[in-house]
Amino acid sequence: MNTSEPLYVRVVASTETVLLRLAGELDLESAPLVDRAVAACLGNGVRRVTVDLAAVTFCGSHGLMALERSGRIAAARGVTFRLSGVHRRVRRILSLYREVGLPGLGVASFAHPHLRPCR
Repeated sequence: MNTSEPLYVRVVASTETVLLRLAGELDLESAPLVDRAVAACLGNGVRRVTVDLAAVTFCGSHGLMALERSGRIAAARGVTFRLSGVHRRVRRILSLYREVGLPGLGVASFAHPHLRPCR
């Protein structure tokens, strides 16, 4: 029985910038949605991708790994990848991941939690 809240992904795009607004739980079942959404954004002149986590109610290890993969793939394509709206408890987990040295979750990958959405 699945009791997790579904993850919704809303894409706001301009010529060079994409904002992905996530809402719900980012876990084992929903992590592939993030992978697909970010992959769909890369290319066609996109230079910046921001993932807004403000409405994410839960982020498990699989969600963190999806964000790390997305950051790594974006960097390999020369695309700036940032997170915004990161809740305090998720920021703490991300800081632990950075200490371990996961490449896609470097300090420069994260926008300030109060950063305005990209335009």
